[in-house]
Parts: sequence; C-alpha cells; structure tokens
Amino acid sequence: MKCWRISKPLMLGLELTMTDARFSRIVIIQSLPSIESQTGRHLRDAIEPTAKALRHIPVEFVEAPTASDFWTALDRVHKTIENSMDYPILHLECHGLSDKTGLSLADRTPVTWIELKAVLVRLNQATCCNLLVTLAACHGAMLMETLDVHDRSPCWGLLGPSGEVSPPDLKSSYSAFFLELLRSANTEAACFSLRDSPDCRAKYFLFTAEDMFRDVFRVYRATCSTKDQMTERADRFAQIFKKHGMPDDEVSSIRPVLYEEEYKVLERFYKRFFFVDRCPKNGLRFNRCIRGAYSMIRDECGSINK
Repeated sequence: MKCWRISKPLMLGLELTMTDARFSRIVIIQSLPSIESQTGRHLRDAIEPTAKALRHIPVEFVEAPTASDFWTALDRVHKTIENSMDYPILHLECHGLSDKTGLSLADRTPVTWIELKAVLVRLNQATCCNLLVTLAACHGAMLMETLDVHDRSPCWGLLGPSGEVSPPDLKSSYSAFFLELLRSANTEAACFSLRDSPDCRAKYFLFTAEDMFRDVFRVYRATCSTKDQMTERADRFAQIFKKHGMPDDEVSSIRPVLYEEEYKVLERFYKRFFFVDRCPKNGLRFNRCIRGAYSMIRDECGSINK
C-alpha cells in the first residue's frame, strides 16, 4: 500500500505548526437527502482520476442514507485501519445542525459533536494521530468546543467551513483542495487552492492537533489556573500551614509545589492528547508543543516568585 506524507501547511496566510502526517486513501462518506445536490459524489468524480494517475491511491465513496449506515461506514474505516495500517483522509458530506451542536444526516438524525468526536478519536488513535478530517458541513469549527484537558486528539488536522456554506462552494473549494493535495502532497498549496477556487465564498478553518492542544490548555489555565488563582491558593495554604506551626522556609515552598502540579497536569494531558502512551514516537514528534507550554508555566512561576 502506497503511503504519502503531507508537508507542513500555511492556512490562508496564517502560519500553523503542523507535523508531517500520512495518507494512503481518501474516504468520502455522504449523508445527504437524495433530492439535494450530491456534493460528495461530485467530489469523488472530480478527484478520483488524479488520485489514481498521480498517487495510485483509491478514492472510496460511501452513501449513508441512514444513521445506521453512517456509523457502519465509520466502523469499517476503523477496521481497515487496524487490519492494514491504513492512513485515510476522511471527508464527511452532510448538513450541520442549525443550533451548531453537530451534524444532521440524510434521515434527519442528529449527530452531536461529542458523538462524532468519540469516533474520530478511535480512528485517530488507530493511525497514531495521522488522521486528516475534512468536513463539508456548516459550523464544523464547533467541534473544537467539546475538547478539554482529559481528551485525546480527534484528528491530526480538521478542515471545514466555519459558518454556512453553499453546495457550489463545497464542490469548487474541496475539489481544488484535494486536486492540489494530490498533485503536491503540500497542505499549504492545497489550502491556497481552496481559498482561490472560483466559487469559494465561505470562511474555512484549519485546526491542527497542535492548535487544539494549545487552545485547550490555554482555556484550562484561563479558567482553572490563572496567575491570580495560583497566588490565592498559595496564600490560602500558607495561612493554614502557618496556623499549624509550619516553619517559614517550608511555607515559602508552597508556590513552587503548586506550579509543579501544573507541570504534571500538562504532562498527563500531552501524553494522552497525542497518544504518547500508545504511540511513543509521538513524544518526539509533537515535542515542540509541550516545550512551549512548559515555558508559559515556568515564566509565570518565575514572575510570581520574584
């Protein structure tokens, strides 16, 4: 089985730190009402000849008219990954719910972002964080809102429209993206092709696993471990320990101990999010991410201790 590496991207003028990933096939799962434009089928027809001619990889199209068909299709993708060390790009064609809480399938069954996230995590774990997911659904960026410091990464990269999007836009934009990706294996060039496609009107996002990690850890610290909160905790513990006769030199060590716990939270999150416990090579692969987070905590701790 041929396996192609995707190079590091630049998205719409914004530099992203994205490690290399791989792809060996493209899987398009479409769950749209039959009376609507079949954008997933159009995408398959547009990119399949190039995929075969230039990369010798298959483009699989799966029609999922019911929720059962949709989940079965995703389960088959997972089984194929486990059985053959496959690295698919997963493209989902369906509607986004109007309340932005998930997807709406062809039979009108809702799929929450939390439900989808759970399946994507399984797929991403099986690929050791090499799963690229492209969403042809409105409000796909809201998947990010479900992540916290106890999660694993749902994908290596997530691409999709941030708001509402039309069928002509989807056909034009994703055809341009995949055709360039197949030609160059360069996500930067593919994203620019998407942006410059003739019918592109919507705003598209690209979140990398590194972006997700940084954003989730930033939210955690901004809500649970701000500089003021850490100072208040240290002062509270100091008062308690002084009341029980603890020496001053031991009391002064409370603040560093609290920050040491922050390092432990970060380390646990890092190993879990990037599957380092299951794919040890990811420890080095995503090392730049944790180094930046360590620096943030260290700098804050140092400024408080001065």
